[in-house]
Amino acid sequence: MITKIELTNFKCYKHCKFEELGNLTVFCGNNSVGKSTAIQALAIPFQSKFNHQAQLNDNLVELGTVREIFSAHAGEDNSLKLSVYFDENKCSWGFDNAAEQGTLKNHLLNKQMDVTASELSEHYFLDKGFQFLQAERFGPRSYLENRHDESIRYWLGAQGEYTYEVLTDLTNNGERLSPTDKRILKEDEGPTVRRNIINWMAEISPGFNFEADTVNNAEISHAQFQAYGSRKTNPLNMGFGLSYSLGIVCALLLTKPGGLVVIENPEAHLHPRGQSYIGRLIARAALAGVQVIIETHSDHLLNGIRVGARLDDDYQAGSFKVYYVSGAQDSESTVEEISIGENGQLSSWPDGFFDQQAYDLKTLMKGEEVTDLGRRK
Repeated sequence: MITKIELTNFKCYKHCKFEELGNLTVFCGNNSVGKSTAIQALAIPFQSKFNHQAQLNDNLVELGTVREIFSAHAGEDNSLKLSVYFDENKCSWGFDNAAEQGTLKNHLLNKQMDVTASELSEHYFLDKGFQFLQAERFGPRSYLENRHDESIRYWLGAQGEYTYEVLTDLTNNGERLSPTDKRILKEDEGPTVRRNIINWMAEISPGFNFEADTVNNAEISHAQFQAYGSRKTNPLNMGFGLSYSLGIVCALLLTKPGGLVVIENPEAHLHPRGQSYIGRLIARAALAGVQVIIETHSDHLLNGIRVGARLDDDYQAGSFKVYYVSGAQDSESTVEEISIGENGQLSSWPDGFFDQQAYDLKTLMKGEEVTDLGRRK
């Protein structure tokens, strides 16, 4: 499991440690303050398959050049480093000085690796599973091209572009969860991954069902969706929410305990109930042993996670972490860690943390703009 991310002179951070990543870690905050930066830093070694040269531009993220990611707040320190801790094993990439920086264009050099690239690749890509879904994902499509990279088991693609093919493979292979897996929504309907995809998607859009198939000669896959008792139809005739959330539900259900799922903005295009139930599934996946790291703007999704923790007797206080990132003019971003307790309560509620609804409601009641909620210090 990834236990820590440490950044030095990386983008908006001069030096930042995300000290305790749990089975579930949530990054949140205002736009453009740096909450995606930790996820981007994590994407670099994963898209590089943990090689000596870590690529800044590949299938997960495209960050430009070394100069573009070097922090404006670095001062006289000319080093840049990103470190990821896999349990107690530290792996770092970066450079130590300006001379070394000048030799690099769009990659970082490995400085330390306590485990081998092959060990990490075997664990995440072939054995336990790895999924990374970007904020900009594929919407409804009549068909999707098949994947040619078999290096990652059931790889959905960073934009969910292989979802139809994966759905076909899951159905044909009869993939099943453990009978006691916490992600099983309805115990009487069995542990197949396909059935649980349908059941969780039905919480977003009642009556959901799907059929998927692959046309090998054309190297494409296609699907039909069903919801609210309609006939099965082309995904183009359904809303964006189904296509945007289907890959998320698949990722959370097909990744094995010990694997990793990273999702940016899982709430996109979803009604509040759908956001809440995605949050509940995220919580259950984490409780089942999958490490989940997300970035979100949604209080509905966060509340769904809190509900998931509250309703599970095995949840241990503090094992779900929230990092609230704040920005300041002409200064590096700051990070506040918030823990989720055994009853779903938050350890703190800083200013700016999902409080817009409270401001709006108070403004409606008073009939004038409210700029202070009057919290007790």
